[in-house]
Amino acid sequence: MSTFRIDQISIYPVKSLAGMAVPEAEITPSGSLRGDREWIVTRPDGSLLWQGDIPRMALLSARLDGGSLVLRDHGGALGPLPVDASDTPVMVEQEGYRLAGLDQGDAVANWLTERLGSPCRLVHVGEQAHLWAGLNPIHAVSTVSLSALNARLAERGEAAIAVERFRPNIVLSGTHAAFAEEAATELRFEQTSLCLREPCVRCELPNISLEDASRGKQPLKLIGAMSRERPAARPASFGTYCTARGTSLRVGMSAHLND
Repeated sequence: MSTFRIDQISIYPVKSLAGMAVPEAEITPSGSLRGDREWIVTRPDGSLLWQGDIPRMALLSARLDGGSLVLRDHGGALGPLPVDASDTPVMVEQEGYRLAGLDQGDAVANWLTERLGSPCRLVHVGEQAHLWAGLNPIHAVSTVSLSALNARLAERGEAAIAVERFRPNIVLSGTHAAFAEEAATELRFEQTSLCLREPCVRCELPNISLEDASRGKQPLKLIGAMSRERPAARPASFGTYCTARGTSLRVGMSAHLND
């Protein structure tokens, strides 16, 4: 019997910025986590900006404090408090979809522009973050699989990769074999379950350093090679997209699967 345990839960209030660890997270009707990616950094024309465009986004963090969004740069300086600048929605273009949101004002836009070196705005899309057609609700990564990846990196003289580089919502540990999450279909935790939908095909974000935002070649190059060794994997896949069912997920929950 294999065991999967929830070791860590994270939400990322602002898409592509660092997020926050939480002991418990509310599940939305869409199967995502409340508070996750409900704000988006855009260009002035409303099109999405992400770490692939501006790697320095990895050096900024966002957290929720009593319902308020708090931004912090890599040096620890706090950003201005975002506020709904008007009652008139602006449109955000995200991966071919359009979402209505509220611009968060000039003060926070100027703060982000200064730190990212590119004109940008911050838009609050709120509930629409959990309703749009391209939503991948939850991203889970296994520490057992990460250990297998880091062992192979060590064989090549490469540095280990921290789990945060993958931006997971759920970090799983347990007695399961490496990459067993790719073959599982559902993890049942007490009154809650995670439906494991499909392996996550990686973009370049895991190659971006969280210390200085530099781009490397690893781990994506090795992830591609290791994916070809696993029948259940997709090309360059690591981690799993999931949909949650129930009211909340909590650190410490365990699920058991018969092998």
